[in-house]
Amino acid sequence: MLASWLKSAALGALIALSPLATAGDGAGVPAPVIQKAQGEQCVEPTEYMRKNHMKVLNQHRDKTVHEGIRTKQHSLKNCIECHATPNDKGERSVLGKDNFCQSCHSYAAVKVDCFQCHSSKPAGDGAMHPIVSSQSGPGAETAASMRHHSQGKSPSLNSTLSVKDIAGVLK
Repeated sequence: MLASWLKSAALGALIALSPLATAGDGAGVPAPVIQKAQGEQCVEPTEYMRKNHMKVLNQHRDKTVHEGIRTKQHSLKNCIECHATPNDKGERSVLGKDNFCQSCHSYAAVKVDCFQCHSSKPAGDGAMHPIVSSQSGPGAETAASMRHHSQGKSPSLNSTLSVKDIAGVLK
């Protein structure tokens, strides 16, 4: 009951004070800078992606990690390839004050944490992290182990992979 009352009071205060947030110079919060992407069109309609991009990326991540299915259509790497824009040094990235991801996320006050693990620059810039491959190479065993685990089977305990291999830190 108290929690419900507090929510109502907070909402009422927010509504009552919202005109004050834009009072004064009338500038308010600067709108995000949405740069044109490199490709012809997005893999999904723009309005759908604005609202659902995290759902799409999370579903793709789950299919990749849990089932070993890797496609380009909704991959974060593919998004970065299209949406990375050059800075004043010519380096392309999706992060930065006026760059694609950070511009909108700052406007919406949402933390972008994808790039704690993933690179924010396209592969051509030499900044992508190695990807665990389900096809061949040292990561194939890890991907197969992940598939078995997601199907309720035990992964191999006799793996020859090191912690660095599993983490994707390969030279």
